[in-house]
Amino acid sequence: MMRQEILASHKRSQKYGVCRQERNEKQVKLSPTELEDKRERNRDLLDVVIAHIEEFYELLSPDDFMVAYVKNDGYILHLAGSEAIKVVFAERNCSPGYRWTEKDVGTSAISICLKRQFPIQLNDKDHYCVRAHGFSSSAAPIFGKQGSLEGVLVVSGDSSLIHPHTLIMITMAARSIEKHMRLLRRNREMSLYSGFLDRVIESAETGILTLDKEMRIWKTNRKGKHILKQQHLDGKPASILRGLNLNLDDIHLHPEKWKEREAYLQIDEQDIHFYYSAKPVVSQNNDLLGAVMVFEEFKDIKKLVDRISGTEPFFTFNLLIGNSKPFKKAIDLAIRASQSSSTVLLLGETGTGKELFAQAIHNGSKRRSQSFIPINCGAIPNELLESELFGYVDGAFTGASKNGRPGKFELADGGTILLDEIGDMPHDMQVKLLRVLQTGEVERIGAGKVTRTDARIIAATHVDLQKAIALNVFRRDLFYRLNIIEIILPPLRERGAEDIEALALHFIKRYAPGTPLSSAALDKLVKYDWPGNVRELENTIQRALHLCDNGKLQAAHLGIKVKSANTLKAKPGTIREMERELIYTTLRESKGNMVRTSKSLGISRATLYRKVQEYGLTETSL
Repeated sequence: MMRQEILASHKRSQKYGVCRQERNEKQVKLSPTELEDKRERNRDLLDVVIAHIEEFYELLSPDDFMVAYVKNDGYILHLAGSEAIKVVFAERNCSPGYRWTEKDVGTSAISICLKRQFPIQLNDKDHYCVRAHGFSSSAAPIFGKQGSLEGVLVVSGDSSLIHPHTLIMITMAARSIEKHMRLLRRNREMSLYSGFLDRVIESAETGILTLDKEMRIWKTNRKGKHILKQQHLDGKPASILRGLNLNLDDIHLHPEKWKEREAYLQIDEQDIHFYYSAKPVVSQNNDLLGAVMVFEEFKDIKKLVDRISGTEPFFTFNLLIGNSKPFKKAIDLAIRASQSSSTVLLLGETGTGKELFAQAIHNGSKRRSQSFIPINCGAIPNELLESELFGYVDGAFTGASKNGRPGKFELADGGTILLDEIGDMPHDMQVKLLRVLQTGEVERIGAGKVTRTDARIIAATHVDLQKAIALNVFRRDLFYRLNIIEIILPPLRERGAEDIEALALHFIKRYAPGTPLSSAALDKLVKYDWPGNVRELENTIQRALHLCDNGKLQAAHLGIKVKSANTLKAKPGTIREMERELIYTTLRESKGNMVRTSKSLGISRATLYRKVQEYGLTETSL
């Protein structure tokens, strides 16, 4: 059967016009940026694959064989082996970034495995291209959820080293990778339920750290060392993990208190953010022997889990970068605001750093030791926003948690709640929020009773609230309640060259320390209009660093266009002009989504469609 598959592939290769004699100079290859993006999108699987390749080389020699992972679309994402063997295979376009389908390279273990999705071994002239003669290759498919092909694991070396066991080993490695990926997917599904960390301890794909009763680290697994960025923790006191503050006696007496905790550590000047559960290890007589900590790194700090918790605020005033006059004015007002408990209204365009200011105000206040709870009022559907803000009791609605759930205001009691994008809050929710501001009381859905809350409110929006009030989409009385201390965050284009340079150098230091910035690149950064503000600047620098290949960052790497002359839009004067501009802006922000736009504006879809037609807001105008 294998022979028939090889012959059939040869016929297809001939039909595709694959050249047998010469290296394919036009073979499809990803750019460094595209390759990195594809690797990041497959990071979870790649981490597992790379770990298994390391174990695979305990049975083989990296001087004789290369092992590679190929995505299901044919692109090589990772290739391991000695530097010498990497050079050998690179001469045949077998290196990360190249595509290896039948149409690209003809018959190979990779291309047949991608097409037919079963393990296969080729030797010498089984390969269609002459440049592959003299080599053996064995490939096995890796399947994902519901049996879909994720990619191919391949091992290749000199044809004299071929052995049937090689195909068996690579197939077993592929099955082992599938098993680990199933465990990882299961763990993530379980993360929606409380007690997730109790069950995830069974999986070796999480970090595991054990302590003896003297609070010394007994053993740390491979994943744990990777997360903590330390290879030599075993035998050291637990106090080396500054900020963790494990209490062995308390873990023994109150194990329920040590589940699903967040930790922020700083090791060798690197910030590490992860969550963990600690459980006591006891003898049959219930004597305390030590503890085991199971932990996972946070890839996304704002990850939602079944149990609602606040986000640890990181930014302080000394971390806010900028010395321009309007920026320093905003910081001065924010410092003053941090000394009171009055409501703060942060106004500024998207990307100006409103949440960072909110964190700094919280960390500079007397509430810094309490919760900081952010919520994006524009990102949560209207029907869910009330339960997120105010919580609910058991049986309040279909699908409600059995034990109910506190809302953000309750979780922020004694601390700070950030109502981000308040200008996008639906009109009916504005009424309920106004009541909380007036009375300091919240009522969970279905509770029938109120709860007092002492949460300091910081509201933020990019919306011009005065225009929104004029168009009757934002309540005037709510605006007055929120606008106790108003802080306007200047757009980046108004902060001047000094701030733009400081921020650019800061992002370069974060993502690629030591990379020089050319004067032409800096000049282009200063002249650019920055509609996306600081967030756009950060993304621009990060993208440019991928393109400059560790050399000097030049203007051509930035990928931004500077207008020859800045044209200022005339401010609308009439109510009709203001209405058109608001509808136009909201449509653009929602990418033309009429449902989201109508909800944001607080009008019916029928009215929105009529207004869009009336003002001639076609897709091309957006």
